[in-house]
Amino acid sequence: MSSNTHARRRPGRRAAVAAGLLLAVGLGASAQVTAQAVSAPAAVRASAAPSVTGYNGDVVTQVADFYGAYVDAEDDAAGPDSVLAKALRAHYLTPAYAKRLAAWERTNGTDGVLRAQNVPVEWTVTEGTTGLDAVVTLTYGGGESPTTTTRLVVTQEAVGGISDIRVTSAARAKTPAAARSVSGRTGDSVTRVADFYGAYVDAEDDAAGPDSALAKALRAHYLTPAYAKRLAAWERTNGTDGVLRAQNVPVDWTVTEGARAGEVAVTHAFGGGETPTVTTRLVVVLEPASGDVTDIRTLSAR
Repeated sequence: MSSNTHARRRPGRRAAVAAGLLLAVGLGASAQVTAQAVSAPAAVRASAAPSVTGYNGDVVTQVADFYGAYVDAEDDAAGPDSVLAKALRAHYLTPAYAKRLAAWERTNGTDGVLRAQNVPVEWTVTEGTTGLDAVVTLTYGGGESPTTTTRLVVTQEAVGGISDIRVTSAARAKTPAAARSVSGRTGDSVTRVADFYGAYVDAEDDAAGPDSALAKALRAHYLTPAYAKRLAAWERTNGTDGVLRAQNVPVDWTVTEGARAGEVAVTHAFGGGETPTVTTRLVVVLEPASGDVTDIRTLSAR
């Protein structure tokens, strides 16, 4: 996944006072690896996305978080993760649109989010024309199979929540060259970690209060069971969120390749504006075979 300059942010809990930030040390590393249905384990594949940057409240970031995590849920090696997919829909779709989408799926017999019966190998989310929409380009096939592309326009309500997903033509999908864009590849470790952290921040920063169902489903999907237990124990001892290593949510974040194989680096920026900016650097360690997170470690903060 890669991204360019930031478009705009939505105000909210992300602007919490940096002085209240409790930085953590020790336990864990988190990396997200999306496994392709018929390919080698994601964690051992070379990264196609050397850097991913997300901005809390940005429409392009939120749509990319949703689609990235949804692809991961549908492409799980053990079979589609229906719990995570359901939690993602409940969080990102408006209730009215969720009902319309379910009706569409019953009629058409295919997944309404992806507009397909399988998962894409690559995807790109690009800034739309209204400030409340984004263009999602999904690429299917590759290798010995023909490559097909589906382009969708995803529309959000002004107060948040996806209210429409519709197929669009290549001509209608054109956006200005300077438009912000985020790309991901199914099976790429940087993409997967960025999907996890992006969706997790969205869950913790929900306007109605933290979405515990989504946060729980994300942990269950991306963390190994053993590490999930260790992380929960660490949180009870330290009284702070072990995934973010803080008591609030970051304003923005960057996910990059780690210094070693099987590691991904995550940098979080907290505060900003009238409050000091605090930066936390984490190393997320992946299990070699499955690509699930086996550790999250704090490197430094400044």
